[in-house]
Amino acid sequence: MKQKPHTLCYTIFMAYSVDFRKKVLSYCENIGSISEAATVFQISRTTIYQWIKLKEKTGELHHQVKGTTPRKVDRDKLKSYLEIHPDAYLTEIAAEFECHPTAIHYALKAMGYTRKKRELPTTNKIPKK
Repeated sequence: MKQKPHTLCYTIFMAYSVDFRKKVLSYCENIGSISEAATVFQISRTTIYQWIKLKEKTGELHHQVKGTTPRKVDRDKLKSYLEIHPDAYLTEIAAEFECHPTAIHYALKAMGYTRKKRELPTTNKIPKK
């Protein structure tokens, strides 16, 4: 028995159009079977159930756009804090903003701040022979 090689299937998730959603739901109302509509239109029953719930909840079938998650650290406040306390450690800043030092690190990195560097190179204190 020959086995099929594994193929990776990449699916791009896109919202169905409102017209398509209306067509599917009207088909469900006329036929009365969500399972049959799912096989005819080649979509999952769960999707149809979600559309029915969305129509009951909002009265429309528009795609619900998810917003971005709010940032833990307000960048403007962080910038003003750094102007007042330029030598603060990540742990001190994190305690002030009530978050983890890693969150401060990523915020500073995104804002273009770099690590502290010496202005002049240090000299080796061991005398040369």
